[in-house]
Amino acid sequence: MKKRILSLTSLMLSAVLLFTGCGSAKEDAGTAPAGEGTKTESQASDTSADTASDADTKLRDGKMTELRVVFPGGTSSPADLEAVEAGINEIVSQYMDATVKLDILEWGVFSDQQKLMLSSGEDIALMFTFDSSKNYAATNQVRDITDLCGLYAQDALDGLGIYAEACQINGKYYGLPTFHEYTKTSGLVCRTDILEELNIDPSSVKTWDDLEAVLAKVKEAHPEMNVLSPVEVGSGILDYYNEGKFDVLTDGIGVRMDGDGTEVLNMYDTPEFMELAKLAYDWNKKGYFMADATTVTDTRQDLLAAGNTFGYIGQIHPGTATQELKNSGVPVTTIPVGEKALTTGNVNFAQYMVPTGCSTPEKAVKLLDIMLTNKDMANLLMYGVEGSDYVIKDEAAGVVGYPDGVDSSNVGWNNETWLAGNGALAYAWESDSADIWKQYEEFNASAVTSPLYGFTFDTTNVKTEITAITNVIKKYKAVICAGYSEPEEAVAQMVSELQASGIDRIVEEAKTQIDAWKGNQ
Repeated sequence: MKKRILSLTSLMLSAVLLFTGCGSAKEDAGTAPAGEGTKTESQASDTSADTASDADTKLRDGKMTELRVVFPGGTSSPADLEAVEAGINEIVSQYMDATVKLDILEWGVFSDQQKLMLSSGEDIALMFTFDSSKNYAATNQVRDITDLCGLYAQDALDGLGIYAEACQINGKYYGLPTFHEYTKTSGLVCRTDILEELNIDPSSVKTWDDLEAVLAKVKEAHPEMNVLSPVEVGSGILDYYNEGKFDVLTDGIGVRMDGDGTEVLNMYDTPEFMELAKLAYDWNKKGYFMADATTVTDTRQDLLAAGNTFGYIGQIHPGTATQELKNSGVPVTTIPVGEKALTTGNVNFAQYMVPTGCSTPEKAVKLLDIMLTNKDMANLLMYGVEGSDYVIKDEAAGVVGYPDGVDSSNVGWNNETWLAGNGALAYAWESDSADIWKQYEEFNASAVTSPLYGFTFDTTNVKTEITAITNVIKKYKAVICAGYSEPEEAVAQMVSELQASGIDRIVEEAKTQIDAWKGNQ
C-alpha cells in the first residue's frame, strides 16, 4: 500500500498568524440571494454582533473568577510559582475578568489525584491529560466544548488545523492538544561525554545493529556502568522498539501503519513483538541492561545524574536533548533509528480539557485559547520569569538561557513543551537550535500518516476486557522488554492469558467501529 505523507500548513506561519491577533472570520466566496429563510448581509452582521456581544458579556461579567489549571510537574511548588501566576494574570486581565491558579501535581501522584478531582466534580477550569480525553468524555467527567471553541477559541482551532481534528470524538471537542511532537521515533538517548570519549560518531548510527555496536563498545570501556536503564519507572528497556510500526488504538490493540487499517491485531501476538522479545533477551544476556530494570525506583534522569548510566532507549523528537539536560543536568545526544507515524493517539494524548465541574466554562475555554495563541503566555509557561528564570541571549535569533548563577538545580521554574500550551510561540532555549520550532514542523510533517488518522476507539463496550488484559500486560510486558524471560515461552504464555482475558473481543469491537467510521468517510 502506498504510504501517505500528511500535507501540513506551516506551524510557524500559523504561530505568526495567531500572534498577530488575526481574526478568524472568513469572507464568503460569493453572496447568497436574500429570500425567505435566508438572512440578508445586514441581518447576518447583526446576529454575529449579538453573538460576539453575548460572548464578551460572559468574559466581562464583573466577577474575578479564579481559574484553576491542573497539570503535572517535577515539583508542586516551584520557587517562582507566584511570580509566574502574576505574569499570567496580567495577560488574562486583557481578555476577561479572571485570575489563574496553577495547581501542579507531582508526577508520582498526578494520575491518582487527577481521577479523584474529576470524579468528585471539583471546580477546575482546565485539566491536563496525557491519556487523551476519550475515557473522560465517555464518563461525562469533561465537557463538550465544541460550541464554546467556536465562540472563545476559534484562533486556536484555526492555528491547530488538522491537529485539532485528532481530538474530536464523534465530531465533538472535549479538549484541545498542546503543541508537542505529533509524531515520534525511537532510539538511543545517551551521555554525550562518553560518545566523545570513545570517538563514536552518532550520525553513523542508522540501524538497531549499528546501535548494538555502540552498546558493546560502551560495555567494554565501562564495565562498571549501567549501559541502558528503563525509560520509565516500572518499565522494561525495549518498550519503544516497535515505535512507528503500529497505530495503537488501546494498549495491545492496533493496526499496521503499512496497511489499510482494516486488519486489527493483538500486537503481542505478532512477529514484531517476538522480534523485540528475542532482542531484549539477547541484549540482557550480553550485559547491556541494568540488573534491576523493572524494580528500580530511580527515574532515568536520576540515574543519568548519578553518573552510573550511559543512556536509555526511548522516544525521540526535536528538543529531547534539551529537555533531558534541563531535567537531569547531563548533556545527552539523541540517536534515532526507529520509524515515524502520525496517529490520532500521538496527537490527542496530550490535551487540556474542561472538567464538568467547571463553573465558568466560557472563561476556561478562553484561557485555553490564550494558552495556545499568546506568545507572552507561552514564554511564562515554558521558561518562567524573565530576569530570574531566564534571560535573552540573542534577541535577533529569539534565543534564551539561564541567567548567571542559575542552572537546572536551582532555577525557580521548569516546564516541558508538551505541558505548556503552545511552546512554538516561545523563545528557543540556548542548547537547542534557534530554529527548533521549524524542526518540530518538519519532523511532524515527515511522518507517515496512519490509515486510521482521526479515528478514536471507544472502549465503553469492552471495559471489563480492557481491565483484564491490562493486568496481563502489566504481568508480562516489562519483564519481556527487560529480557528476563525466554522469549518463545514468555510470549506464548502472555498471548494465551490475553486471549483468556478477552482480547479477541476487543479486537472485534475495534473492527466494528472502524468499519462504521470508514463508512462515514
